[in-house]
Amino acid sequence: MSKDSLKSAIVQIVSDLFHASNVPVTGALLAERLRRAGEDYKDAGYLKLAEPINELVQCGQLSRNRRVKHLEVAPPTYEFEVAAPNTKPSFESYVREDAWPVFALLNSNSIAVYDQEETKFRVLGRDAVIRETQIQVNTPSNDEHRNWIQQFSTEKELSIELKISESATVLKDFSIWMQSQASPLQYEWKGFRASKVAEAIRNWCRENGVDASVFLSRVIPGYAARTTSASSEQSEETVRQAVLKCVSDLTMDDIEDIRLPLRVILKHFKPRG
Repeated sequence: MSKDSLKSAIVQIVSDLFHASNVPVTGALLAERLRRAGEDYKDAGYLKLAEPINELVQCGQLSRNRRVKHLEVAPPTYEFEVAAPNTKPSFESYVREDAWPVFALLNSNSIAVYDQEETKFRVLGRDAVIRETQIQVNTPSNDEHRNWIQQFSTEKELSIELKISESATVLKDFSIWMQSQASPLQYEWKGFRASKVAEAIRNWCRENGVDASVFLSRVIPGYAARTTSASSEQSEETVRQAVLKCVSDLTMDDIEDIRLPLRVILKHFKPRG
């Protein structure tokens, strides 16, 4: 496969996808379509696309969104919105890390409890024995996730395929579909979903006599390290260790919902044969 043929394929796929949806194309979606296009492109990924895309942008055949970290491109006539760098979604409340998987994810192969001794939520295996100090929590059903998505889609006037809206794994399928959408819409969905999760936590806490403010805050506690006098290396190591501990507490259902940058997947995981 020559670089010129790869560049021609990239331009054509971006053009086709953009005119079909009228939104910029993410690197993940572009790589997926390239792999479908033929054997020559089976190893297409972010690292292999970066160089030819930069050349296409320089010669005016593509336009690239430089205000986001991930790869996002469009035909050269498309003008990306001008926004302040490092724009973040504005959430009403941040949900504490132990409460999020309980009230935000579909836990079909596990059970969730509130541990009154530890004053925290936990996700346990389906065969786990619930102790007297633990209260079982009803996690969101697939229908509740579907209602959230329908409300958001109606509010934003989105046209969602029936196979997604009626899916038995609607949250997972909708999350994958959202990856192909423009960054502002992705941020809006994250904020909408966070508000629904916060509402569910408040309702549960009110019914069970628990202080909801313990699990909701306007500042992410993990960001506090950035305001300390510790060196950046120490702060980074602390964050990495905390992330690893969080992952070790996740169920396989939770892990399947994690979204990793393609360059990380290519580095640590072998592609399926």
